[in-house]
Amino acid sequence: MVDSNVLIDTLNHKLDFAAFIDTLPDCELYINSVIWVETLAKPDMSSAEETEARALLSWFLWADIDEYALEKAVLIRRAKPKAMLLPDALIAASAINLNATVLSNDPHLRNFQWDGYKARPIVP
Repeated sequence: MVDSNVLIDTLNHKLDFAAFIDTLPDCELYINSVIWVETLAKPDMSSAEETEARALLSWFLWADIDEYALEKAVLIRRAKPKAMLLPDALIAASAINLNATVLSNDPHLRNFQWDGYKARPIVP
């Protein structure tokens, strides 16, 4: 699962995500609705930037935030209310649901500890 900070850094030309993808084994890359909104919610985003962002988002598979992920996010927020904000809890729960690794440079997601949760940074 690719976190929005990776996508935003890619769109801001701070990160070469395509080069990073080439280093990965054959795998499926997911986003969910939280990541989609966070990527597109840039204030004063121009039409060209939005077109580029939507094109980037279209590369990824869609991970629904189903009832299982919602329940897992509730447990995460209850256990770690100050360490994990709701959007990050939904991303973590979606990744756990898929048995996926979160690709993120966000310390909240990168350093999060939970059974079944995996994360790794993407260093620019």
